Amino acid sequence: MWTLRPQCQANAMNTEPNDSQPKWKTRLVEGGFPDRTFDIEFWQKQGDEAIFRAAWEMVETTEEIKHGRKPTLQRTVTHLE
Repeated sequence: MWTLRPQCQANAMNTEPNDSQPKWKTRLVEGGFPDRTFDIEFWQKQGDEAIFRAAWEMVETTEEIKHGRKPTLQRTVTHLE
């Protein structure tokens, strides 16, 4: 089984045009479930902003699949006397 992940020189989550071609990072996994070092190394190179953006994208996708809408902030009104 091959695992492929794109890795651009700047930022994999960056949507701005980049003149350089993306680099691919690969690994061969044989005989069982792989450890997470590959994933950890990949995301550490992407930086905090890319990690947050990818996590938020998953939140939005999940909300759209489950409820057919974009996520919203919970609003609670309380009246104290």
